[in-house]
Amino acid sequence: MYLLALLLTYSLERTVQISRNWHWRRLILRWQHWQFANHKIAEFRAHGLGHLVWAIIPALLIGFVLALLGNSLVTFIVSVAGLLLAILLPKVRNAYRGYLAAGIADDRGEPDHVAMAEHARTLRHQIGRDESASVAEVLTYIHLRYYFAVFFYFLLFGITGALVYATIRDMRQPRTSSWRSLHQIIDWLPTRVMGFGFLLVGNFSQGFPIWLNSIGNQPQDNFTVASRLVAAAEPYAAADEAQDAQQTALTTVALLKRNMLFFLVLVAILTIVHWLP
Repeated sequence: MYLLALLLTYSLERTVQISRNWHWRRLILRWQHWQFANHKIAEFRAHGLGHLVWAIIPALLIGFVLALLGNSLVTFIVSVAGLLLAILLPKVRNAYRGYLAAGIADDRGEPDHVAMAEHARTLRHQIGRDESASVAEVLTYIHLRYYFAVFFYFLLFGITGALVYATIRDMRQPRTSSWRSLHQIIDWLPTRVMGFGFLLVGNFSQGFPIWLNSIGNQPQDNFTVASRLVAAAEPYAAADEAQDAQQTALTTVALLKRNMLFFLVLVAILTIVHWLP
């Protein structure tokens, strides 16, 4: 079931258009803003932990209802729908396509640098990075947080795990040090698993020392780890010259696709040997 759900979700995400109001981020923000007359609930939500617990109630409720029903078909349909709503990023997809289109030379033989910069800014805004982050690095982190990590937690904990992760990723919360630490924690394992996949589909010898260092005792920022592993696994992706920026992004996306295909094949093998349902 897991493999079929992932494949169907990945296919639908590229073909189905769903109103922004039904994206998981929108649903969670509306849930967070729901006002109650009960002041005790409002007081409970005012604290950081209470705010988090309140936000993940929809995901937990979905998991509870599915467990109560115990119907495989209903679980499959809800899982596909939940995954799809959690990974939809039409704005980012359009920005990336616009970035590529703007990089094509016009009649004067020059790309539209202004349009490229604007689309790159849209991509950076999605994950809150500044101008110092390259488009290739931003695309890697978007892939991690909006595709790989969602699928990863789905395989571990079912649709409830995927939606809890998506909730924490998207919910509105003051960006305190505790909140940043929580994001560091939930992204830590998916980053290292995805990074190891980069080594297997890319340059293993160059990337392995970096990957080993990333799981050491010294905590490292997940964005930095993912960027360094991509640059090592696909050497051309490390280029930072302005004229190579677009080609670097294309090379990085090709690596991300190979990596995703590798893990889908791995899930298929685990399904065949009955390690996954």
